[in-house]
Amino acid sequence: MGTLIQGVHIDKDFPVSNGVLHVLKDVNVSFEEKALTVLRGRSGSGKTTLMNILGTLDRPTRGQILINGNDITHITDAQADMLRKTHISFVFQSVALIGSMNAYENVEFMLRIAGKPLDRERILHCLDLVGLSNRIRHMPYQLSGGEQQRVAVARAIVHRPRLLFADEPTAQLDSATSQIIMNMFHTIIREEGITVIMTTHDQNMMELADQVYTLDDGRIVTEAE
Repeated sequence: MGTLIQGVHIDKDFPVSNGVLHVLKDVNVSFEEKALTVLRGRSGSGKTTLMNILGTLDRPTRGQILINGNDITHITDAQADMLRKTHISFVFQSVALIGSMNAYENVEFMLRIAGKPLDRERILHCLDLVGLSNRIRHMPYQLSGGEQQRVAVARAIVHRPRLLFADEPTAQLDSATSQIIMNMFHTIIREEGITVIMTTHDQNMMELADQVYTLDDGRIVTEAE
């Protein structure tokens, strides 16, 4: 496996009333393709900011973002939008399913956003991959929190991205359901060839990752594999 994405000497500053807040400080990270990497740290450590920069939702103040060795740091907003439509996807703590759509329709909606053909076989495959082939007609309010998160994952992978970012995907779930979600990520990596990068502060999730980066006060303090 090769390196899919890198962050090189990443700084992120935010202006505040009394000066500048340095949220990320000379962060260097490298993520192998087809692996599950965890960004861990306490609230305010900078892990979500780093994820947003790696995923082109935000830009670094200084430093570079490389995908397959290509510098994407200064791509236009339109190019970043296209990259997210084709190669990058997201799952958030708040699953943000559309309440008026059932599970199948929520997954189908991503294909519409990405401008891809509405492939019923692909949609059903993704719902089966997350263990919800028997819940495709259920509305979000009819699903448990863990099931809603699994629909969100199916929606995030249906257009075949290469890179999936998951921000605290197990934060609101019990330990047994969190285990299911983590196992599901490994299944997706194995069967879909997707690289998964997730943030968490849950120590129990560390053992299930292929690689772990720990952030503290905006810096990488340890790396364990």
